[in-house]
Formats: sequence, C-alpha cells, structure tokens
Amino acid sequence: MCLQSGGFPILKNSQRFPSLLDAKILRGLPPATQAEFVDSCSLRVFKRSSIILHQGEPTDRMYLIAEGRVEVSYVSEAGHHSIIYHAMPGQILGTVETLSERPCAGTCTALSNTTLLFCRRPELLEKMQSPIVLRNFAADLHDVLRHDNRYKSVDQFFSAEQKICAYLEKLSDIRGVFSESQGYLADVVGCSRQTVNKELGRLRETGIIEMTKFGIEIRDTEALRSRLSELDRSRSQSSSSCA
Repeated sequence: MCLQSGGFPILKNSQRFPSLLDAKILRGLPPATQAEFVDSCSLRVFKRSSIILHQGEPTDRMYLIAEGRVEVSYVSEAGHHSIIYHAMPGQILGTVETLSERPCAGTCTALSNTTLLFCRRPELLEKMQSPIVLRNFAADLHDVLRHDNRYKSVDQFFSAEQKICAYLEKLSDIRGVFSESQGYLADVVGCSRQTVNKELGRLRETGIIEMTKFGIEIRDTEALRSRLSELDRSRSQSSSSCA
C-alpha cells in the first residue's frame, strides 16, 4: 500500500476491487498473479455516461469493468440503433479489437458512476502469453456467442411481452434493478410504451417487480422466468388452436 503526500493510503486496484479477482479472465490463475494482473491496469472513473469504444473506430486497449455498467450497442448500415446488452463488473470489452487490430464491432458506453480498468495492447499481448488467460479469453468469447445466439432467437420468435420479461432480467444490474426508463425498455424490445406499461403492471400486481426510486426492482427472478415460460406456453397453445 502506498501513501499520498498527505499521508492517506492509496489502495491498489486489487484491494479496492477485490471482487475482480474472481473475474472470468483470471480464473485458474494463482492469487498473486490475479492481483498482479488487476494492479497493472490503469483506472478510469466515469461520473457521467461516456463512450469508451466507437463502432468502426480502432482501439488499443482492453477494458475490465470494476463497478457500474457499460452499454453495448450497434448501428446498422440503415441507421437502426440496437442495444445489444449491458456488460457488468468483471466482464471485459475491446479485447478482440485490440488483439486483432480491427475496428470496434459496436459502441460501448460507460454509464454514469462506472469505474473501468484498462490495459493497452503491449501489456495485453504479454498477459495473453499465459495459456490460462488465453483459455479464459476463449471461454469469454464462447459465452458471448451463446448470449448472441439466445437473444437472436428471443428477438426473432418471442412476443413483445416475452421480450419485456427477458430484457428486464438481462439489463438489470447485480442487485436486480433495471435503472433505465420504461421508454428505454420499449426501444430495446421494439414495442410501444403502452405495451411495456401493461406488462410491467401485470408483473407488479403479482409481486414479481416493484417500482422504486432507483428503477424497476426484480423481487422474484424465478417468478419472472416462470412468467416467461407461461407466456411461451400460452403462445404455443394459441398457435396450435389456429392450426
């Protein structure tokens, strides 16, 4: 631990964010190596929402989320804006682009009150010499592919009500709170605010969610998933009746 000029201690990254030692990219490494990895990264704090990676532009650094959330979005050639997901603490961003020296596949926006660690390309290449880190990076890519495949199916086959339930869980933070507006949720799902309000009303009446000053709080995650399954069964029965 170092001291500032006034005698106050300066905590290392691993001391300030001990939960990062359990990040996927560090799994299987000796504790001392995990701490060294985290401590070697630089730190940035975002009090307001700020873009950290721009779609179509190069980057030379990998980000590791310490606190807060990062919105990952994509704009199609036709100009359609899609919110892909919210990255949470412990997740990494920009790794593929940094290693491949290819432009960013999407835009990453650090939401307000988010803290990020980052390391530049030379340091990242050095860290990737470890077979364990390389394996963890490949595992992270695999998780991203599974996630993308699942939500491509959600977007293509789910009803608006099902999408609301799915994205409500997906975009909530580690406390189970969705802190964005209902209009934001409507944009993600691709439906009207009236449809969102109607489904949220049902979820609130059954005690699955609660409206708080912090946002929409999921009180019962299992019940939310059951609601999603119930909607799926109802939709399947309707399709069978029509057939």
